[in-house]
Amino acid sequence: MSSELNTNHGGQNRLAVGFMLTAVLFFSFMPLVFARSGAAESPFLFNAIWRLGVALGCLIVLLSFYRAVLLNRAVRLTIVKSVVSWAMFWSIFSTINQGLFSWSLRFIDVSIATVLWEMWPILLIALMSRLFPLGGYRKNIIGIFPFLAVAAIGLGFAVLSQTGEFSFGGGTWLDLGKGVALVLLAALAVSFSAFTFRWGQDLADKIPQGALVVGRSKGSLALFGTIAGYTVASVFGAVLTAGIGFVGGETISVDTLLAGFAGGLVLLTAADILFRKANLTTDNLGVNALGFAIPVVGLVWLAIFSEIGVARVDYLVIGASAIVATNLLINFEAERLRGFKALVISLWGCGTLVYLRDMANWGWAAQADGYFDVLFLSATVFALILSFRTVRLASRTQEEDNRAFRLFRELEELERRGVIRPGSGTFEHILTIDEKQGRELERSYTAARRALNDALPPTAGPDRKKLLALSTELDMLAHSRQQGINFGEICALFIFAGLVVGTAVLSRPAAVSGLTGFIVEMFAMLFPAVILFLVFNVLDLQRDRVSRILEQNLEYAGYGVAFQDTVSQAERVEHTSRRTVEQWISVCVGVALIVAYAGLFLQKWELWEQVAAAVTGLVG
Repeated sequence: MSSELNTNHGGQNRLAVGFMLTAVLFFSFMPLVFARSGAAESPFLFNAIWRLGVALGCLIVLLSFYRAVLLNRAVRLTIVKSVVSWAMFWSIFSTINQGLFSWSLRFIDVSIATVLWEMWPILLIALMSRLFPLGGYRKNIIGIFPFLAVAAIGLGFAVLSQTGEFSFGGGTWLDLGKGVALVLLAALAVSFSAFTFRWGQDLADKIPQGALVVGRSKGSLALFGTIAGYTVASVFGAVLTAGIGFVGGETISVDTLLAGFAGGLVLLTAADILFRKANLTTDNLGVNALGFAIPVVGLVWLAIFSEIGVARVDYLVIGASAIVATNLLINFEAERLRGFKALVISLWGCGTLVYLRDMANWGWAAQADGYFDVLFLSATVFALILSFRTVRLASRTQEEDNRAFRLFRELEELERRGVIRPGSGTFEHILTIDEKQGRELERSYTAARRALNDALPPTAGPDRKKLLALSTELDMLAHSRQQGINFGEICALFIFAGLVVGTAVLSRPAAVSGLTGFIVEMFAMLFPAVILFLVFNVLDLQRDRVSRILEQNLEYAGYGVAFQDTVSQAERVEHTSRRTVEQWISVCVGVALIVAYAGLFLQKWELWEQVAAAVTGLVG
């Protein structure tokens, strides 16, 4: 990806989110088009017409915004030469996904098919990270996957809200296997749209410098290349799926044909170009997770036009809450630590389990007379272990930091006086001691100690005395760092945190009802969520400790305190303002989750009428 897209990551990320949300809106109309047009009756012919509409729409966009580039003979020649490639082959494969999805509906219910099909963001993100290993994508892919998993569960609840239960369509196990295989292949095909980015980037790199139009840089041609690749892939995809449809004996009505062509020309063209524009605008792959919102918004349109009825509004609230919360956590980076993110996910998870635990078809919630006794006993032990762990970590961290600072300043003075040879690597070894564990810690300590021993004057004097004292400081620093994480304490912390969470969520006091039941369940959601936040916060403290505390500063040719979020002076005001806004958004996400589940608990304990009466009394 072009480096010029990364100069203002915060603004670019917000712009990308805007593009992706607009794409989600266009994508969300497609299930309605499929339902109204009868696409399942002739899935591959419908896919072919759909793709012809996309090809024409993309061509119109290219002629409108890249006319001079497209009409350049050297550019057209480069496009023709680039068609035969693996990237184009897999791009063509990606265009048959709607046909595969529509075909799967002959064997399995649409709810199951939709849940499996919408796994494509996970596959796409993994594929993009492999196709552009040096393209500027900074997001930790492993860190995204837990949030994607929660969003996928939320998607399941959203689809489940249509009927209140999952149905495989009433077919045989063979039919189920066919349907699942087809829809998984469709999800894989969607994710292979990542290859259009690869093809487009390669095309932009291949265009001769002399063919570049004034005002068009190499980087700005990435979108042109991506749209051009998508146009070519759609044409070949249309031919391929039309052939499959004719061989399969499919027929298509005039109404279905017109609906497919119009849907491809307007909906999918706009959606796919905005989707690609979003990915080219930011290096944050998490923006693709917004795709999990497509079926939720799609359900709204289907319900409005009476194609479906929402049987379980509570399931829809649970599913939408998961999708919205995880997408915001992925796409807003103000909260880089894991503690707050764990709090938000815990609020959703604990709230969902508490809400569902008394359902007649679950039956796993134990009713205990000693509920609060067990809960507070385990919470007390947890609090003691947490306090000991936090205090010990804080005091040891401060002591290690002070030793490292003293070592550096004393060694800098000795180097200036010529006692220590410049370039001996002593500073780098001490920096490594401050960061590493195990064998790396041992190697760095040995090298730093050897450098100090080599600098010892042969006769007694103040310099020899100082170096011996520094050697002792080095020994104490290495010994302290050698202690590492106390896994016994961490395990005990997790065990008692698990007891608190399990007791609060999987059981409840006996014979509660009405307002008491509502209060108990709000407590059962909030209390364990805070416990989990504290656990991850302690891990954040440990993780922050292993980052550098000192780094070389070229401004004064020495070592100074390391700042992990260094920004230029010109960007500092914008950076601070952006983080403040996004932190408030993060807080609002947590508050919104609490309010949403409070509403569900009020409905569960049949308190809405009392609340309405109380509000009416206050207003009156």
